[in-house]
Amino acid sequence: MQAAVYYGRDDIRVKEWPAPNCGAEDVLVRVCATGICGSDMQIYAGTHPRAQPPLVPGHEIFGRIEAVGAKSEDDWKKGARVVVYPLISCGACEPCLSGNAHVCEKLGVVGIDRDGGFAEFVKVRPEQLVPVPDTVTDEQAPIIEPLAVAVHAVHDSGFRFGDTVFVTGGGPIGNLLAQTLRAAGARQVIVSEVSGFRRKLAFDMGFPVFNPSEEAAAQALNRILGKPSVDCVFEATGHVTAYRDAVSCCAVRGHISFVGIPKAPPEIDVLRIVYKELRTSSSRVYQLRDYAAAIALLARGAVDTLPLITDRIPLKDAPRAYEQMKCADCSAKIVIIPST
Repeated sequence: MQAAVYYGRDDIRVKEWPAPNCGAEDVLVRVCATGICGSDMQIYAGTHPRAQPPLVPGHEIFGRIEAVGAKSEDDWKKGARVVVYPLISCGACEPCLSGNAHVCEKLGVVGIDRDGGFAEFVKVRPEQLVPVPDTVTDEQAPIIEPLAVAVHAVHDSGFRFGDTVFVTGGGPIGNLLAQTLRAAGARQVIVSEVSGFRRKLAFDMGFPVFNPSEEAAAQALNRILGKPSVDCVFEATGHVTAYRDAVSCCAVRGHISFVGIPKAPPEIDVLRIVYKELRTSSSRVYQLRDYAAAIALLARGAVDTLPLITDRIPLKDAPRAYEQMKCADCSAKIVIIPST
């Protein structure tokens, strides 16, 4: 089969690659589309702590079942539309045994710890498949995985219906957080974003947005809301300044949800957190229930994913897709299509 293979820093090659064999306990998926994620860019930069070349990356996978192992023939049929739940848990550690396998002590991910979806086929276990109903289109389906990230963060936060919310970061996850919060009943959602392209994207989708490099967050919130603080903050960048804005702009006894992944441990004003009695939560990935909720949001049109997909690029041009993804001023979500 054809696959985009990571060989080292800034080195992605599209080449012939062994197609996976479908064993009795496996399901083979013909990939229709796979989105490029921030972790894929970390792999491309050679900074991911686990990804080892040669590797086929890609975990935001949508496809159709090509073959089913003997043990799952009664549950899955060829041609069924599915997305891949890419988490790989050990099943034996304390988090797994307590019902929190999504934060397994040895957590692995398809496309990081084994070959993923930037290829014509990918092999997974049947429990890693989520059916995609006809109410969700082929164009929407590749965004189910990142939308599940947003759903999980909101579900596990202290957000309440009617809250005012500040989302730091207007990239794909920040945008999906903002849309999910609006669908969940937020009174107002304000987004900060330094990229003009992504600011316009959020603005066109109906969100008040500002550039935090040009306007102080508290000043912007005061201009938009008439007060410098909000009930909830969702931090979706991992940048030090955004952490500071989250603490300073969260109202007394408000809630901060940390979603962005920092490159290094950031400095946080814990004293201010204590004095304001702020509550905090964090969100790493998702659970299967979050996939179901993400699909429901898409099916009823509560979240619009199509504007986020700025490019659909053939698999043969995967190196160009990676280079283009580096530019936050021209792209949001890029999807790689094996069949074009």
